[in-house]
Amino acid sequence: MKENEQMKVEFESCVREKDLMDFKIYHNYHSFSGIAGLVFGIIALIIFALTVTNDSVNISYKLMMLLFGFMFTVYTPISMKLKVKQQMKTVQALKEPVKYIVTEDKIVLKQGDITEDLLWEDIFKIKFTGKSMVMYLTAVRANIIPIKDMGAQTERFVQIAGKKLKPFQVKVNMDKVNRAVERNR
Repeated sequence: MKENEQMKVEFESCVREKDLMDFKIYHNYHSFSGIAGLVFGIIALIIFALTVTNDSVNISYKLMMLLFGFMFTVYTPISMKLKVKQQMKTVQALKEPVKYIVTEDKIVLKQGDITEDLLWEDIFKIKFTGKSMVMYLTAVRANIIPIKDMGAQTERFVQIAGKKLKPFQVKVNMDKVNRAVERNR
């Protein structure tokens, strides 16, 4: 590549239900509250199992432990799955693919008739979930880009991001990314 030529990456991405579910699970179980809830649920189920045959323990206490254990270990992922299904039906932006044109100047997103230019200064951080790149625009607004849609362009995308963002903003393990790209070929 010549000195004055810019790196450029183009790909089209469509977030599917399983991509959104992967993001939600990753986001939930990579937070303190998500991990604490899971640990609490497991402990509650263990307490229930240990007290179920003990007649000296109040039945309401046993049922409360069972309920808490169920809520934090089983209900949470089921609830997420139901919310994802609802989002896929109602959120218009998830129904059409997004074309990404990534350069060292900006990221252009095109979806239908809508075009949005994102400057690199607008990017909060980029993370890799194991199956997707997540480009956070704020702490709560993100674009999910499945690795299978980026394919071989993934490494160049990360290279451009690495040039334009600070190291702490690009939380990507390239070994894991390359393995994910290989799995999706």
